[in-house]
Amino acid sequence: MTSQNKMAWLDRGIAITSIIVGTISILQAFDISFPPVRLEILLTSTILLLIALVIKRFKRRKSQKPEIIEPILPIINFTAQLGNPQNPGFLPKAQRLAQIQPGQKPYVCGAALQGNSAVFYGRRRELEGTLSVLRQLEKPGDVSILGERRIGKSSLLNQIYQALAAEPNVVSIYTTMQNWSIDSQATFFTQLHQAICDALKIQPSSTVDDYARFRDFILKYAKKGYRFVLMIDEFEKMTGNEYFDTQFFSNIRTLSNKADYKFGYVLASRQPLQDICRQGDIEESGFYNIFGTSHLLGLLDQKEAAQLIQEPMQRSLGYHFEQSQEVFNYAGYHPAFIQIVASEYWIARHHGFAVNRAAFERVLQGHYQYLWQHRTENERELLRKIAQHEILRNNATLKKLRQRGLVDADNQLFAHFFEQVFEED
Repeated sequence: MTSQNKMAWLDRGIAITSIIVGTISILQAFDISFPPVRLEILLTSTILLLIALVIKRFKRRKSQKPEIIEPILPIINFTAQLGNPQNPGFLPKAQRLAQIQPGQKPYVCGAALQGNSAVFYGRRRELEGTLSVLRQLEKPGDVSILGERRIGKSSLLNQIYQALAAEPNVVSIYTTMQNWSIDSQATFFTQLHQAICDALKIQPSSTVDDYARFRDFILKYAKKGYRFVLMIDEFEKMTGNEYFDTQFFSNIRTLSNKADYKFGYVLASRQPLQDICRQGDIEESGFYNIFGTSHLLGLLDQKEAAQLIQEPMQRSLGYHFEQSQEVFNYAGYHPAFIQIVASEYWIARHHGFAVNRAAFERVLQGHYQYLWQHRTENERELLRKIAQHEILRNNATLKKLRQRGLVDADNQLFAHFFEQVFEED
């Protein structure tokens, strides 16, 4: 029984005993008796019981620790860090692979890969290209990361954030729009300011809840030699938020446009920034114009895809995996889909089961239906022709499908299993 429950029972006991004492006293006053019950003896006993209960209640209250009420902390939508050369940064592949323990399933399904993940493969050009822009001493540049859902944008952002942890005097801030709880521009600037203060280990000297105050704060610390990189995942959800208008994006564009602020952005989205700004009615802000570097994520190359299957399997189970082509038939060279399929093969090998193809087929069908549903009619028609092995001339639509990982370098569907989705459409 909890302390609070015990106190409640004591209170009830005292109340009931008090009622009994009062009742007996009334009976005595009217000289009412119930032989063979002697009311004076009963009264004395009940009073003694009441006194004992009161004393016990007093002692328990005196010894009871005060209830600690945990404060309700505000939801902080930003994480921030101050780079330090003593931090590990982004590790070489051999060191990341060494993190896999024998018998430990290495593949990650359904979530972005964390910094220094052992199963982060490929994307070297995008990673190094982005970091070279962000490491500019005069000010970090601005980078747009584009790609279909599940292609690895968030995983790449996490590796960039990991690498920036080793960059001296660089404050990197990360946020994702997926579960954002920002209800005003004031909340945005307040939380962003607080995250940076936490990274710099300083106490806010004043409230920073609008652009002007935030701009002045950034300028103050930029003059002290700090540089700032704000990383925003699923950026399109920000432009669709009613609290962020054209003036807001014009303001934060200025932060990067003027070298004095030493402020840069890395944004991840499915669509190009100009399209997103147009759809969000903020095109006039010119925000998209500051992004001189853009990376569109597609499939891994064949070597990278094969290594993603074989090397973690070798490290974890100690044997050479010879069924890579079966994985490719389902997932192609797509990094996330490879891990979904390879995970089931790992489970089967480790536990001595038959491979449960129905399990990963259901998962893949859901992802492939999403890819199909988010295609234009021209793109769907072209994909049908590819499935029917028609010889196609290279055109803008085919190039776009190839760049976005729905078609491979040979202008074939990225995975044979993908064809089943639109055969049923």
